[in-house]
Amino acid sequence: MRRLFSFFAILALFANCKNKPSDETKSSEKTNTAKESKSPKETVQAYLSATNHFDFETAKKFLITNKENQMILETLKKMEKSIPDKEKTRFIDKEKKASYFEKEITDSTAQIIVTPDMDAVIPIEFNLKKVNNDWLIESVISH
Repeated sequence: MRRLFSFFAILALFANCKNKPSDETKSSEKTNTAKESKSPKETVQAYLSATNHFDFETAKKFLITNKENQMILETLKKMEKSIPDKEKTRFIDKEKKASYFEKEITDSTAQIIVTPDMDAVIPIEFNLKKVNNDWLIESVISH
């Protein structure tokens, strides 16, 4: 449970997402994001971008369905409901930066370490698994 709260605190502070796209490009990006086959790093980036835009349906597409991942999404949804709309807009519009390190990649598994580019550096480990030629996040561990 401690790791879960740490993860959400870090997730709220960073992710590698760009400034809010225009309404025209938003719908096509969402469609392409879910359809394209991505590298492990791109999968993690897309997942973090989706969660930071409070797009949990898209984020869910990058996760292996298990109890831990379902709990993460449910907690993020609850957190989103508690944030005032003005703060959400400011959060979405703010560019967040992070460093991505591809620690280990095999034919069927991968480990990506994400470190925020900010004062409080707490790395997050994403363990991925290849399922039907797509990389999906199996677990998230905050260190």
